[in-house]
Amino acid sequence: MKVGSQDEFNVLKRIKTFEEVKEAIPKSNNPNKPPVQVKPICLLMGYMYEIFTKEELEIEGVKVALDKILRTIPSYIDIMLSQTMMLSQMYKMGRSPKKVTAKNIMCIIQFSQNLMQGGFVNKDAYSQLPYFDEAACKKIKSLMNGKTLFQYCMLPKEERLTISKNLFDTEFDRKFAEQEKCISMLPLVKLSMSAFVEGEEEIVVGDILTCKLRVDYYNLDKGQKSGYVHSKHYPYLKRDNWYLIITDETFTGLAAIEKLTVTDNFFEKEFKERIQRPGKIAFTAVLTNDSYKGLDQFSKVEVNVVPTAANRTVYQYAKEDIKAIKEPNFVQSAVMMEEEDTDDDDDVDEATEL
Repeated sequence: MKVGSQDEFNVLKRIKTFEEVKEAIPKSNNPNKPPVQVKPICLLMGYMYEIFTKEELEIEGVKVALDKILRTIPSYIDIMLSQTMMLSQMYKMGRSPKKVTAKNIMCIIQFSQNLMQGGFVNKDAYSQLPYFDEAACKKIKSLMNGKTLFQYCMLPKEERLTISKNLFDTEFDRKFAEQEKCISMLPLVKLSMSAFVEGEEEIVVGDILTCKLRVDYYNLDKGQKSGYVHSKHYPYLKRDNWYLIITDETFTGLAAIEKLTVTDNFFEKEFKERIQRPGKIAFTAVLTNDSYKGLDQFSKVEVNVVPTAANRTVYQYAKEDIKAIKEPNFVQSAVMMEEEDTDDDDDVDEATEL
């Protein structure tokens, strides 16, 4: 992006003086690489940290360039996530030396959340609700004893009504109604996870462990899809996405990641894996939204794997039974005979056949 006017240059020069912007501009001394595009970085950072004045946003070059950046950046974030997921699969297959962790994925998604909801200015998740300024966010945390936005949204409407009466001093009815409209369209979900070996109480080395996950969507009826994102800061239409991440307690591993496609009011997924070692195995499932803060769900499961089974019945088979099992059964024999007949027909000389 080129600078089109002196006014635009002065705006970019002023924005570049902020420490947050300086940290975002990469320092490259490699002559073989193209020069760093400073203008789009300054414009995006200026928007995220609300550095622009109203007059600066009316400058034609700034207005047009910022519009292009904000319209296209969700697509770039989707591409970054898809490429990171692909690198994760390639690393597992031994085709890439780059290890991708759950922290790498979460970092991209959290950037998207903050961009959509103004998290670089106000980090509190409650600020996404209508009329929740900084003072209201502090007050509701005290009233809710530190509970999250998700927990507040899951309260009965009557309890939210009582709490809200201590938040809004004027025009209470209108503000509470707007709050309830917002909560009714938020993508509220519940994540549950279990790990087990089918038909067994103990989990032994060599068993196939089944990890079952279920996501229930509270604000969606069957056949409905999530609508457009509610945001006080992002001015364009965008749909939110959920990402399911299976990792360890430290978020340094990445067992699986999947972008969920919502076609019903619930989602179920199973992962199966053969256990190779004894000891404690801990799974952490993270369900994170790329457009809202404070709605992410976490679920942890721990299983203890023993080297050998203590209470499992071991069946002893006679040698004759084992031999009979290995021999072809009636159906297999019939198939083999049919194949042999087909082969014999193919070997017939064409001249003889004619």
